[in-house]
Amino acid sequence: MELNSLLILLEAAEYLERRDREAEHGYASVLPFDGDFARKKTKAAGLVRKAPNNRSSHNELEKHRRAKLRLYLEQLKQLVPLGPDSTRHTTLSLLKRAKTHIKKLEEQDRRALSIKEQLQREHRFLKRRLEQLSVQSLERVRTDSTGSAVSTDDSEQEVDVEGMEFGPGELDSVGSNSDVDDHYSLQSGGCSDGGYGYPCRRPARPGLS
Repeated sequence: MELNSLLILLEAAEYLERRDREAEHGYASVLPFDGDFARKKTKAAGLVRKAPNNRSSHNELEKHRRAKLRLYLEQLKQLVPLGPDSTRHTTLSLLKRAKTHIKKLEEQDRRALSIKEQLQREHRFLKRRLEQLSVQSLERVRTDSTGSAVSTDDSEQEVDVEGMEFGPGELDSVGSNSDVDDHYSLQSGGCSDGGYGYPCRRPARPGLS
């Protein structure tokens, strides 16, 4: 676009110079002096002189851009798996492989995100289950403690025979009964004669029918 503008300005400058020469030789009438026209002519001449400088600046910018592009391509080679023949890859093949690699990474990212969401759901479920089991365990412990307290009260209400104390009369009656039992056991043992047993009738206990 800038080159076309410069060409147009050059043509305009040449046309004006040709008209000036024709006016000097009397081929055409001289136009009245116009300040604007003179300024435009001077500006066009300045642009013509600056054209080589613009071209060199453009070349420098293009060289810098290509250097940055080569640097980016080298970095891309480090990121994209190219295989053993990576040195023979062109820029187009490198960009295609990079595109395929990006799609693969996006698919892996989606899969990992799905697994992460599933693990989060399982974590929430297990957390709720743990809370339920904790509540049930506390209720069971409370129930067991209540039952043990009731059984302790019942055992305290039972009679402790070994710890009972007897009066003198009660001890005599217990002792007389044990003496009677011993007497009759001795009599039952005396009914044998020299190892030959014969039927023996036990006398009835006093006071028993």
